[in-house]
Amino acid sequence: MSTQIADATSLVDYIKSFTGSSNDDEIKQCIYLAELMMRNIELPALRTDPYTTIGIANDQGFVPIPSDMNKPIIFFNQGNPGGTPGSGPWIVYDRIGDRDIITEELIQNNYLTPVNIPAVYRGKFGEVGQVYEFIPMLTEGQNINMYYYQTWPLLFSLDSQNNPIETNAVLQSWSEGYVYGTLHNYYAKRKNNEDATYWRAKFDDAWNTVEDQNNKGKWSGGHNRLTSVFQPRKDRRFTAR
Repeated sequence: MSTQIADATSLVDYIKSFTGSSNDDEIKQCIYLAELMMRNIELPALRTDPYTTIGIANDQGFVPIPSDMNKPIIFFNQGNPGGTPGSGPWIVYDRIGDRDIITEELIQNNYLTPVNIPAVYRGKFGEVGQVYEFIPMLTEGQNINMYYYQTWPLLFSLDSQNNPIETNAVLQSWSEGYVYGTLHNYYAKRKNNEDATYWRAKFDDAWNTVEDQNNKGKWSGGHNRLTSVFQPRKDRRFTAR
């Protein structure tokens, strides 16, 4: 399908050919509605490289939330507390809520002074306003490796040069989402409930396939002692082997 739909114009032509419609504006409206259905899709093409997407702490120890972030995956610190990167301590941060992160900030001075110092700490982070706050607190200029899903531009919206956007990572890697979502919204707009339901089921099945692949990637192989970064948990520290 991706060979048939290389860009936004090809997508419009494909939908018009499939439905028999001749109304470009109507098809573009349905594409937009499909995009709203896909805003939180977790595709490999939308993942950042955590070794190049680096957050830098400000003078308060906070890291601004990247403008292109859709959903965090995991943040970690390779060990650079004002010294040589990689010298420790090494911290993997668990995501917790804003109330918890503010509460635990009050005792963060004791966070790196346990009785038995482990090789890897389980730190924490949470959103407070427009920044991320971390426990243990960061010093100004400290780096955080940020691995997350990026936002993606909508088709036919304007780029920085005021040119219409003809493609994006979702269309290139998951064109079935665009096709099924657009057809669902097209038939829903036409009050054809039977066809709308059929294409919504196709869309949901394709979405669930992506979600299933993501879950298998999180829980098979690798470090099975780590639980989801999206789940708040009790304080826990251990030595990673």
